[in-house]
Amino acid sequence: MALNTEKCNAWVERDKKVFAPTQHLSYYPMVIKKVDQDVIYDEDDNQYIDFLSSASSLNLGSCNPIITAAVKEQLDNYSQYTIAYTYGRKSIEYAERLTSVYPGGVPAKIVFGNCGSDANDAAVKFARAYTGRSKIITFINAYHGSTYGSISMSMVTTRMRAKMGPMLPDIYCFPFYDVSYDDETCEKECIADIERAFATYLPAEEVAAVIIEPVQGDAGLLAGHPIFMKKLYDLCKKNGILFISEEVQQGFYRTGKFFGIEHYDIIPDGIIMGKSIGAGFPLGGFMAKAEIMDCLPAPAHLFTLGGNATACAAGVAAFDYLQSDEFQKILADNTKLLEECVADLRATFPDVITGRRGIDMSCALVVTKKDENGNDVPDGDGTFKILYRAYERGLLIISLSENILRVQPPLNIRPENLKKGFAILKDSIRDYVNGDIPDSVMEFRAGW
Repeated sequence: MALNTEKCNAWVERDKKVFAPTQHLSYYPMVIKKVDQDVIYDEDDNQYIDFLSSASSLNLGSCNPIITAAVKEQLDNYSQYTIAYTYGRKSIEYAERLTSVYPGGVPAKIVFGNCGSDANDAAVKFARAYTGRSKIITFINAYHGSTYGSISMSMVTTRMRAKMGPMLPDIYCFPFYDVSYDDETCEKECIADIERAFATYLPAEEVAAVIIEPVQGDAGLLAGHPIFMKKLYDLCKKNGILFISEEVQQGFYRTGKFFGIEHYDIIPDGIIMGKSIGAGFPLGGFMAKAEIMDCLPAPAHLFTLGGNATACAAGVAAFDYLQSDEFQKILADNTKLLEECVADLRATFPDVITGRRGIDMSCALVVTKKDENGNDVPDGDGTFKILYRAYERGLLIISLSENILRVQPPLNIRPENLKKGFAILKDSIRDYVNGDIPDSVMEFRAGW
């Protein structure tokens, strides 16, 4: 069922000659020519329903007319001028909007950067400066980015860290307890390792911050257990440790709320933002309680292009639309439709799709097979065969971990395309179950 990818293949060969291999985790020879909101066109004019949203950086899709109009208006005035030495109307307007939705109505301030990775670095800087402490706690399977500080906190794969050490010092990693744990186990064990560390080798009074994804994204969309999140937060409050929520992938209504941490009724001390904060343009931000943000002078954390006018203009337009009644209805309707599609898929293939992770439009499907004892075990090969066949049929979907299908379409995906995407996925799983996907596709296996 091969696609015509002649032009795409030629571009990929050119890419290999000039790009370092580390630049790509590509699953397919897909070279983007055009994107119409939730439909992607490659250089060979093949069309794909978008179930990736550019790694959740296009929560409103690409070329959204509202955002495009705002960007064009900004470009008619100026593309960017550094706010390191001047001030910018759009950056101020966007900062006002973002701080206005800080959980609990807490007075907050923000710093803009270029991406979620440097926003994670900002969190470390401000936490250490404000508390006068050096140590940072993060979690197994966390992904925080690719700058030196953020990669030091990322524990999702050794490929991110091999050959580059030593990493940033004073980073301590502990188990993440997700909703797969039963309440009794979580109550008993979830912070035991941290408490043991505090009693033996990691003085609590030296810990500046806990930095945590409420839903661990690249680990396979693992939602934190409510008991774990609450006990962790209480432990932070008891010991004067900042609780910082990493919202790079899950923020901006990806989980149905503006920030993922809002599902836990926790008011964090800081929030890390990236990806969809710029509505498709390079932007990152760290936002925290005002007294924390006032602790560092310039130029401790500023960037020439951080908070650039075009990205902030896009962000303002996206923010205003996200808050509108029109969008909120679309989000509610699409979330309901997605859950119906997932339920249908699981009912049709109960021995293949054996789990659903994530929250709302941040959805992961668990692909398993039976071992010789009849137990469900991860089916990595099957996962790749399914997603590759889906690609051949016209759906862009990738995997996380070994056996997780990542389903993160634009939040405003057209309902007919959401249903069409799941229909393609269903046909692709059926092909796999029927043995109609040849082993030869495994030569293309790549990605996480």
